[in-house]
Amino acid sequence: MITKTDLEKIAKLGRLGISSDELAEMANEFEKIIKYFEQIRTLELTNVPPMTHAVDIILEPRPDIIQSTKCVTDFMPYIKYHYFYVPAVL
Repeated sequence: MITKTDLEKIAKLGRLGISSDELAEMANEFEKIIKYFEQIRTLELTNVPPMTHAVDIILEPRPDIIQSTKCVTDFMPYIKYHYFYVPAVL
């Protein structure tokens, strides 16, 4: 059972500004969430394989092929004395 005191403590630790009306509503919501987890706990899941994704997909690895690319300096707007000059960001 989540009490209003528990929620006040959690809100204080999380530095959340929650009114007493909101705390009462949140206690109600937390109770619903905990009841839902209790329902899940009663399910028989011993033969259910673990999932890594919601959709059963198999990703094929790409071949590791080296492709020629441009030099990074080709993309720079201004180079002088082996330095890259870019607009100032303040």
